[in-house]
Amino acid sequence: MTIFAWAIFGLTAVLALARIPDAVRGRNRSLCAFFALMSFAILLSLQGPYVAVDALLGGQNFANLLLRFIIYGVALLLALRVAAAFAARRASQLLTGPWGLGALGACSALLVVTFVLSGPGPSQAGFASHDFWPWPAAYGTLGRLYPSLTALAVLPALWGAVKRPGRASLRVAAALMWAGYVLLVVSNVITVLPASAVALSQAINYGTILLVCAGLALIWLSSLAARRRAKQAERRIDVKNPQS
Repeated sequence: MTIFAWAIFGLTAVLALARIPDAVRGRNRSLCAFFALMSFAILLSLQGPYVAVDALLGGQNFANLLLRFIIYGVALLLALRVAAAFAARRASQLLTGPWGLGALGACSALLVVTFVLSGPGPSQAGFASHDFWPWPAAYGTLGRLYPSLTALAVLPALWGAVKRPGRASLRVAAALMWAGYVLLVVSNVITVLPASAVALSQAINYGTILLVCAGLALIWLSSLAARRRAKQAERRIDVKNPQS
């Protein structure tokens, strides 16, 4: 699974680097930020990088708290991006309205409280993920609760895009992201799985990332192809009408 995690890190890092030129031009900066934050989040899920970062923060698993807040930010950025891409105005209003921001604030506050009540522990990736009683389990659950709420906000729009007639690439992208978001919601069961099920937990976590990133990458490639076709059409028009 470690090799799989490094492979997904490589994928998200490449996607982040590929988005830099557009971000510099002021296009889709949120998407570049999403891939960059996702890359860092995956690094923090790996023992070596996690321990190194946690040592800089005091060696009390503050890196895990940082990871949770990065995931919160990634979840919100992604959900807003998906809502914009598929014209899901209702989902966008829900995420940025009183209910959505209230949920973000409440989950963030409770996350910090349960982290403090969990007490210090050895610096290790996946801190408290398999400790059932009582505060570490609550902390792990809260780490997944807000991202799951963002998933529930955009799932209807993604399913509608899958069923709606249109470009095949966009429908496939929507289907991939829908499956990834379903896995994100399912990931809430991880906090009640025994430690022996770590392989299943990682498969759910990294499967979610892989599906969502694949969908985003397909949308990006589709938009690049559409832009290329538009430019080719403009050139043909210019050739036919040189004096226009």
